[in-house]
Amino acid sequence: MAEQTLGTKKITGLACINLPVLNVDVSARWYVENLGVLLLREPTRFEQGANAIIQFGEYGPTVLMHEEKERTPLHFTRNGKPAPIFELRTDDTETFYAQLLEKGVTVTNRYDNLPCGKYFHVHDPDGNVITIVE
Repeated sequence: MAEQTLGTKKITGLACINLPVLNVDVSARWYVENLGVLLLREPTRFEQGANAIIQFGEYGPTVLMHEEKERTPLHFTRNGKPAPIFELRTDDTETFYAQLLEKGVTVTNRYDNLPCGKYFHVHDPDGNVITIVE
């Protein structure tokens, strides 16, 4: 790896993730109630649109939800199937999976891909598939 020279500027962290949603009120509530994210700013409506700020976990990253008129899927295609762009970590896959099932949240079957982790997928109100991993 190349060494940095004195005075060279670099990336210092992740500022935020922009998440397009169809309804910022519904999405913010869903992420807080089902995934346990932190709500940093309530859904707010402006002349240009609406947004809310959530945070994944105690230390981030921060997510800026933007209300959009059209659905924007958050995935890419791998082997002909949609693949999630990001994965969220939990410390207890089995309990979290059961908890989401009990709430009626759309989840896929739990599976293990060791040594990488224990997985399942969850579907948010906009139909985005998000990987949950322990």
